[in-house]
Amino acid sequence: MIKTNIKGIDLVFETSAGVFSPKGIDSGTLSMLSVVDFQETDKVLDLGCGYGVVGILAAKIIGDHNVVMVDIDEEAIRLSRKNCQLNNVQGVKI
Repeated sequence: MIKTNIKGIDLVFETSAGVFSPKGIDSGTLSMLSVVDFQETDKVLDLGCGYGVVGILAAKIIGDHNVVMVDIDEEAIRLSRKNCQLNNVQGVKI
């Protein structure tokens, strides 16, 4: 379980050994998120969403109905669904 705060938002992520960066959010993702400025009118496609860091953060900022998350890995999809529940963004399309 990863507990973090990104852009002033507390988040929690369940991960597993079978997905990318299971022990912590990778530095590339954190660097990208440090400079992206989500706007309320944005629509976000999180392609290769993994366990859902980018899509879930975006959903917390712009609304879950504005986010679609996609991954080819069934484990990533399962974790993304679980993490949406854990972070109370259940309207995200996965």
